[in-house]
Amino acid sequence: MSPDASSKKGLKFGKRKSQGPLPPGVERRRRLRQERRQERLIQLWRLVFFLLTATGLSWLLLTLGWSLRSSSQIQISGSQRMDETVVVKAAGLTFPQSLLSLEPGEIETKLTQELPVQEVSVQRRLLPPGLDIQLVERRPVAAATRMGPKGIEQGMVDRKAQWMPMDMAKQGEKPASGVKVEGWISNRRAVIARILQQRDQLGRPLKTIVVEPAGDVSLRIETLGLVHLGANDTLLDQQFKTIAQLNQSLPPKLRGASSEGLDLSDPSQPELKLRPKSNSATPEKASEG
Repeated sequence: MSPDASSKKGLKFGKRKSQGPLPPGVERRRRLRQERRQERLIQLWRLVFFLLTATGLSWLLLTLGWSLRSSSQIQISGSQRMDETVVVKAAGLTFPQSLLSLEPGEIETKLTQELPVQEVSVQRRLLPPGLDIQLVERRPVAAATRMGPKGIEQGMVDRKAQWMPMDMAKQGEKPASGVKVEGWISNRRAVIARILQQRDQLGRPLKTIVVEPAGDVSLRIETLGLVHLGANDTLLDQQFKTIAQLNQSLPPKLRGASSEGLDLSDPSQPELKLRPKSNSATPEKASEG
């Protein structure tokens, strides 16, 4: 028999031998591996099912449970004048709305722009679902006018002399004083605020704060008439003291309607301009007593 024939016979014999039953130990290990694969597959499907179920339940909870359905779920604190209806309108909220989709920062910005408030804090409440909104009101101190793109605008100012549009101011309190600011401009806000803070010490009463476009400031005081302060902010304290002194010492015949005004741009040398009896005015030095 040739070597090739012998090798072919050996191959056939080996093939028949490989198709026979496996030894018991090998067969048992093979079954164990199959069982472990099946168990891992079952566990994987269980995990997938659990994740899908949890995701669906979470979505239902977020959309149906944690949502705003009416303004009654909004709690307002810090203001007795602005209720849930006013806040909802100013914030542009609609119902129903997912609670977690709301951005507290955006609501705070809108409320600050639309309502007479200086501070706003908005927090989401998950149990029970709702919004907690805390307001710190801006209280108007004086009525005011300013020049706008379409002409003279009516408004109010708060204690910091910040402008409050009339539609905003009407939602809050009435002005705390009878003072009126004419010609409000933003770069004179600090001066206006200081005058408003000192209004009770400037005469009986301070009626008007007049701001010129160039920045000069004048006061209309019932006891002294028109008082020109100028534009030098560093002189304000001295000017306040001079006004208080003149309120005590200036003769009645030189007050109010009998004069054209009091110039305190240099408070160390106050100048009173009397109404002319002829064509020319007669400046006089006002006594500080």
